[in-house]
Amino acid sequence: MKAIRLGVVFDQEIHSGGGYQQALNAALLVRELPANVAEVTFFSTLQKNIPALASHGIKAKLLSFSFFEKLRNYLRRQITTARLLGLVENIERFSPFEKILVNHQIDLVYFLSPSISARSLEMLNYITTVWDLCHRDDPEFPEVRWSRNFEARDQTYMAILPRAVAIFVDSEVGKKNTARRYGVDQERIHILPFQAAEATQREVDCSIDPSEKYQLDLPYVFYPAQFWAHKNHVYLLEGLRLLEDQYGKRVGAIFSGGDMGCRAYIERFANNLGLKDRIRFIGFVSNEEIVALYRHSIALVMPSYFGPTNLPPLEAFQLGVPVLYPDKAGLREQVGDAALLMDLKNPQSMAIHLKNLIEDDHLARRLIIAGYERLKFFDSYDRVSVLQKVIEDFSWRRLCWE
Repeated sequence: MKAIRLGVVFDQEIHSGGGYQQALNAALLVRELPANVAEVTFFSTLQKNIPALASHGIKAKLLSFSFFEKLRNYLRRQITTARLLGLVENIERFSPFEKILVNHQIDLVYFLSPSISARSLEMLNYITTVWDLCHRDDPEFPEVRWSRNFEARDQTYMAILPRAVAIFVDSEVGKKNTARRYGVDQERIHILPFQAAEATQREVDCSIDPSEKYQLDLPYVFYPAQFWAHKNHVYLLEGLRLLEDQYGKRVGAIFSGGDMGCRAYIERFANNLGLKDRIRFIGFVSNEEIVALYRHSIALVMPSYFGPTNLPPLEAFQLGVPVLYPDKAGLREQVGDAALLMDLKNPQSMAIHLKNLIEDDHLARRLIIAGYERLKFFDSYDRVSVLQKVIEDFSWRRLCWE
């Protein structure tokens, strides 16, 4: 059977954090497909991604659109709706986005991350990705609460998920949520578990000493996360305050990640708790420095409300670092018995866990060993076979038309 011509779309910003890393992992997975199954062409909507992907051996073509093409694409979607209502008779056959893919003779499009661009495909089939449905799980947070944001995300999923050849999700929880909330047949939803960031899976130069670089003269916990409200940095700060007040343990924190509107509030919160001298806000850092930040820390502390899975625990497992993680449905299933679970309504649970980690070397070693074992569980999942089967199933159907 002829190989499917697979167009792979990479549209994550380099500074989008875990989203970029997970899309990169998925791109690297595609490269493992047998040549007789798929002829792969990579595309990116961002110029800065082209050299970044090339550094990983991925040669990508730029999908570039002028302002007028983007405007035309938007208007076309409105006209399409009007056509369906019988108000407009004639319309271009392909959107500008779909036309580029058709000109490259693509049979099947694979969006490595959740993408509104799938709405522009009317003739071409596609595979799409759902990382989370947290706008439904936790609608209280401002980043998903804003009505336009919530409705845009929900309408996009309602438009693209039922028409997808396949949907890749991170976990069994993600699969059930997607099927239940958007009426998609579970047979079309496939689990591809997250993987640790590529940089943590190889040897890198860790000569950086974060304590020296950031002038932090006490042990610290590490939290790599964008400054969104749902990342719950305030809980970590409350836990550090309790750790000192109740147990006499002075511990600092290093926060990496971009400001999505919450950083100033977090800084004020730290100041009000009297923690200003021991908290470091370092923004985005290189992959090499991320590895050093993990390895020199007491633990990864990640009190995020969003899930059901996240990348940092996998990275910490990979690098031999204990993990503190929320005792929350989906998230606790990700880590199993390889993490200390925190009650997000009680920062003292975090303080007690850190106290025990500091005082008990055996506990730290047990968690590190359990983390390695948990990674083996995820690594035993044959991700390539899942992807390959989806493409092979589609290829039989693709034979039915010219």
